[in-house]
Amino acid sequence: MKRKFLRHSSLSVMIAALCILLLLSAGCKKFFDVRPSTTSINPTTLGDFEEMLNNDSMAICNYLLADFMSDDVRLEDAHLSADAASSYTRSYLWEQSIWKPGDADFMYNASYTRILQMNIILERIGRSAGSEQQKNVIRAQAQINRAWYYLQLASLYGTDYQAATAAADLAVPLVLFPDASAQPVRATVQQVYDQVISDLTAAVATPGLPGMGQDVVHPGKAAGYALLARIYLNMAKYPDALNAAQSALAINSQLLKYTRDYAPSSSLLDLSKNPEILLARLCIDYDFYSIRHTGLNISPSLRAVLDSNDIRLLNNFADGGLYINGLAFSGTAYDYSLGVPEVMLIKAECLARQQDAAGALALVNELRKNRLVTYAPLNSSTDVLTTVLEERRRELFYHGGLRLFDLKRLNRDSRFAQTLQRFADNGTTLKATLTANSPRYLMPFSPLIIANNPAIIQNPR
Repeated sequence: MKRKFLRHSSLSVMIAALCILLLLSAGCKKFFDVRPSTTSINPTTLGDFEEMLNNDSMAICNYLLADFMSDDVRLEDAHLSADAASSYTRSYLWEQSIWKPGDADFMYNASYTRILQMNIILERIGRSAGSEQQKNVIRAQAQINRAWYYLQLASLYGTDYQAATAAADLAVPLVLFPDASAQPVRATVQQVYDQVISDLTAAVATPGLPGMGQDVVHPGKAAGYALLARIYLNMAKYPDALNAAQSALAINSQLLKYTRDYAPSSSLLDLSKNPEILLARLCIDYDFYSIRHTGLNISPSLRAVLDSNDIRLLNNFADGGLYINGLAFSGTAYDYSLGVPEVMLIKAECLARQQDAAGALALVNELRKNRLVTYAPLNSSTDVLTTVLEERRRELFYHGGLRLFDLKRLNRDSRFAQTLQRFADNGTTLKATLTANSPRYLMPFSPLIIANNPAIIQNPR
C-alpha cells in the first residue's frame, strides 16, 4: 500500500497520507478556543470531522513561487548569485529547470494533503451518526476547502481556461476519494473546473450552511460564492461571475478602513479581526526568509501603479518601496485570503466588460476610499477596464499567485498581453524574458513527482 501511494506523488505526500489520521491526537493547533472532543486517530464521527475542519493547518498554505513568477517581484543580483540553485531563484528567472532532482514540491504536496483530509470527510460523513443538517454543513465546508485547493493547483500547473481547448488541456490529477493505491493521470482543465464548480454549487445550495462561517477558518456561503466568482472570471463567464459576486456581497460587503497605523496581517488571529475576510488563507514562508532575512522586493512595474498616497504602499513596503513587511514567527507572512475587496473587483471587472463604466468606477472608488491617505474619487475614464485591472493589481499583490493567474488570462487579449523581463540591478542588463502565452507560465512538476507517478505528463518548457 505504501509503495503504491508513493507512485501517486512524492515521499512527503506519502508521509502526510500515512500521518493524516493522526492529526486529531498529535496536538495540532486548533483555531481559537475550540477544544478537542476526541482522541481518535481514525476519524469517523462528526466531532472528528469538525476537528479536522477546525485545524489551523487548513488555512496555512504556500504558493510563493507563483508570486515569484509574476511581475510583482524583484530580486537583487546578490540574492540571485547567492541562491542561484534554489526553486525561488529559478522560478523568478523562469528557467528551464525549476526543481533539483531531490526537491519536494511543497505547493503540490501540501495541497494534496489538504485535499486528502477533505476527501476523508466527504467519503465517510454519510456513514456517521448525527443530524443530517450538521452533516450537510460539514460536507459543504469540506467541498469549499477542496475547491479552493483544486483551483489553486489547476491555475498553477495547468493552462488558463480556454473554452475551445479546456477539454484537452492538462491540469492536475483529480483525486476525489482517499484511495492510497491510486496512480492518477492528469485531469483536464475542464474536468478540474467542472469539479470545482460542482463542489461550490452544491455547497452554497446547502440550506444549513451559514452565510459566514463561525470564524475565518470555516467557510460559509459567502466564501463559496466568492470562489465561484473567481472561477467564472477565469473562464470569462462574466454574467455568472457577476451573479456569484453579487451573492457574496449580499452576505458581506464590509471593508476595513486602512490607516497609517494598520499593519499587514501576520497571523490567523490578525485575519480574524478583519471584517473583509470571507475565508482565511495565510502563507508563512520560513525557507525564503532564512536565505534573505527580509521579505520580497517590489518590482518597478508594481511600484509604478502604487502612489505615495496609497496606504497599501506605505504600510506594506519600506525604504521607498524596497521590501515588504509582515514578519511573523521569524518568517514572512502573506495574506492569500478570499475577501470582500477581491469580490468587489470581480464585480467591477464584469461591469466594465458589460460597458457599465459608472457601476465599475463606483466599486473602485468605494475600495479606494478605504485605502488612500487622502481620498479623491476617480472620475469617468475612457478605459474603465484598465482602471479596474490596475486597482486589482494594487489590492491583490503577493496573493498566492493571483497576479500570475491574471497575467495568463489577460495575455489572451492583445490589449493586455505583455512580455515580462528581469533586469540586473543596473536596470539595463537583461537576465530573463517571458513572452505572452509562453509554456513557462506553467509550473513544472518536480522530478520526484514524475518518478513516483510516471502517469503524470510533464509540462512543456
